[in-house]
Amino acid sequence: MYVVIAGAGRVGGRLASELSEMGHDVVVIDNHPEALDALGKSFNGLAILGEAFDVDVMRDARIRSADVFCAMTDDDNTNLMAAEVAKVVFGVDRVLARLHDPAREESYRALRIPYISATNLIATVALERILYEEFAVHIAFHGGEVEIVEFTLSQEADGMRVTELEIEGQLRVAAIRRGNQTLIPTDEAALLSGDLVVAAAHEGVRGRIDLLMEVEE
Repeated sequence: MYVVIAGAGRVGGRLASELSEMGHDVVVIDNHPEALDALGKSFNGLAILGEAFDVDVMRDARIRSADVFCAMTDDDNTNLMAAEVAKVVFGVDRVLARLHDPAREESYRALRIPYISATNLIATVALERILYEEFAVHIAFHGGEVEIVEFTLSQEADGMRVTELEIEGQLRVAAIRRGNQTLIPTDEAALLSGDLVVAAAHEGVRGRIDLLMEVEE
């Protein structure tokens, strides 16, 4: 995959390094030379000095060939402009922008720019941890509708099959931790009380999980 990233700061730099280590072709654009230098010698991609939304700079990054363009700078205006240029001027199908100020969400939505709101994401995870400490929420997808959760099964779930726990389109078991073993269960696998279940779940099924979850005293 060929990925162009605007912003070599903490977020953009880490994203670029991880994608590069995974074997993807990565180009990073930043107007601060020290940020590009911080990528280090281990970074195997291309670093370009310039403004993320500059058309000539984007051409140097071969933006038309990009599978994905990510605007990850510290400035919302820059991210929005860069994503819009990549999408409209150069026809990049997949764009993603970082959003700092939630008040700017309407602007991103109006231009149909997919975004990640760091403020909302952190607030959502913090709220989950405060209200539902039993849930170790690792990922909250767009709108917080689907979460990756883990919970320990109570006696009520002892002997249930995986298919009896799952709800089509709502709850899907990904893995089970039993003692020192991590299992990828079949549909007919039997569950045991004390099993740590990792699942993808919609918010609406939390009540069902609560009924089968071991409560710490």
